This record gives sequence, structure tokens and C-alpha cells, in this order.
Amino acid sequence: MKLPLIAATSASVSLAALLGLAASPVDDSVKLHFAPAVGSTIEHLMTVESEIEIGDLAVKMGGSDVPAQFLPKLEIAMETSTRVKVTDEFLEAEEGIEGAWRKRTIADTAESFEMEMNMDTESSELGAEGTSDLNGLPFLIGRDRGGDKVVRWADKDSDLSTELLELQQPELDLAGILSEDAVTTGDTWEADASELANVLDISRGLPWTWNGADPADIPAPGTAEWTGDLELTVVEITNEEDQTHCIVAIEGEAKEVVTKPGDLSQVPVAEGTATETTTTTYQIEGEFTWNVTAGHLATLTIEGDGEGEQMTVKDAGQPGPEYQSTTQHTAKLAFELN
Repeated sequence: MKLPLIAATSASVSLAALLGLAASPVDDSVKLHFAPAVGSTIEHLMTVESEIEIGDLAVKMGGSDVPAQFLPKLEIAMETSTRVKVTDEFLEAEEGIEGAWRKRTIADTAESFEMEMNMDTESSELGAEGTSDLNGLPFLIGRDRGGDKVVRWADKDSDLSTELLELQQPELDLAGILSEDAVTTGDTWEADASELANVLDISRGLPWTWNGADPADIPAPGTAEWTGDLELTVVEITNEEDQTHCIVAIEGEAKEVVTKPGDLSQVPVAEGTATETTTTTYQIEGEFTWNVTAGHLATLTIEGDGEGEQMTVKDAGQPGPEYQSTTQHTAKLAFELN
């Protein structure tokens, strides 16, 4: 809420300050850097929603195209939803730990997916809900001076398997897309879209236990790589309750490439193992708020519309003729962090 122009008197300014009615703009430049104080705690709730619609099946067998009239009409629609609360307490770095050393607790985890597949006259539906085995178990995470991840249970006497921690990443704060220079309103800079991976792929970094479906039917997460160029623009810098915040808009293109083992068991006259590669290029836009005073991310929203291709290729050395199938898809992505 902005104050009316007619109220720009010393008395009204004092009244606005007293009532805390608005955040006042700041004209001076600020330095965006990740520097939470030792002993501070940051809690974020992250949600990710995605939709994908798949069709236009094409197949090659033995290096030759299979005529379209011999292929089924395939349509797949899938929706996924993930919710994760992450609490980081920042601790004094131990010997050999560089930078932020965090005691992290993951809680309120929930994931669900629904899939509908139509193939010619046959249709099937599949859905499941999951929660993470890491829920509520505090652990320590950071990086050593060589840049390698260090992670262990907060309870030194814990007999829990460290396999639950293997996919965790320390960086969930977007520090990698911040400008190296001080910025002011209207300033722009570029960043690599790969810096968004740890938040957009938060589900891929967690162990999940599923209910409502055979675990063999749950889509495997695979390995993801993100590339692309982002443009960031400072929208506004504000002061409110002794806190300075910088609001930054995000625009650009982000390409996600997911690779995982494929399944040829449902493919006639094909057998053996395969590799499935799904490539989606998103046009994204969003905004984040950086708490300049506290030195950490405050909020983040991202939305993206994408399209791409899924290719399944029989692995080399497998029996039978060469096999390759492709489908085309459209996708939507929505991410929110508070």
C-alpha cells in the first residue's frame, strides 16, 4: 500500500512510520549476498506443481520408420504436486567446513501424481501419494574447502542409514543467480538457469515412500540437467520494519533434460533395456525477494510453459532389432517458496 501524494508532510511521514503502513522505497544500491548470521534460522515452504500432456507417437525399427497406420494413438496426461518444508539453522563452521554449515530438518513432505493413458480404445489411470522417509530427521549439511558436500546426521550416535541423505544439496537459496556487483532499481544482469535446479527439482532430491500404487508403477525420477539463460531485473528496493528487501524479476529460457532407464516390456517385437530422455524447454518468468539485511532469500515464484520431446532408445548390445520411439509434449510448471 502506497501513501497518497497529498500526505507527503513531515507529520504524515511520521504517522506512516508509526503505523507501519508501507514499505518505503530505497534509492541507494545494495549488495545481494548470502550471509545468514550464525544462530539464525530460516524456514521455507516450497511447493511445485507440474502438468504434462504427451502424444504424437513415432517409432523406428531397425533404422526404418514404422508407418503411422501401424502405430497406436497414444495420449498421456500427468499431473504432479510436491510440498516440502525446509528449516535451516546456521551453525558455527567446524574445522574444514567452508561457508554456511546448516542443521537442516525436512518436514510436512507430500507428493502426489495422477496419470491417465489412452492407447487406441484402451485407457488406464494411475495415481499415488507419497511422503519422505527423511521427514522430521535433522541432519548437518555443508561443503568442505574443496567444494565437496559434507552431510551427516545431527545426532552423532544415530544408527540411521546415510543413504537417506545422499541426494541432499546444501544450496536451496538462489545465491548462484545473484549479481556480483551492487545493484539498484532498474539494473539487469544474466544468470545460468542451472542455478534453479536445486529448488525446481526438490522432489528429485528426496527419498519417497508411496501409497496407492505398486512401487514398480511409480515413474522413476531419473537424472536431470538444467541449462539456459536468465535475465534478472531489480524491480524495487524497500525498507520495512528495519529490513531492506530487494525485489527481482526473472525472465528467460530454461531447458530440462531428464535421463532414466526405459521399459520396452509393453513394446511389441522389442525387448531388452533402453534409455529414456525427456527434453523440455520452458519459457519462464517469476520474481524473488532477497532479504538484504539478513542475507538470504525471502520469497520466490516461478511459472513456466514448455514443450519438448521424449525419446526412448534401445541400449546398444541388446537382442533384437534397433528400436527408437519419440513422443511430443507440452508442459506447465509452477513453483512457490515462502
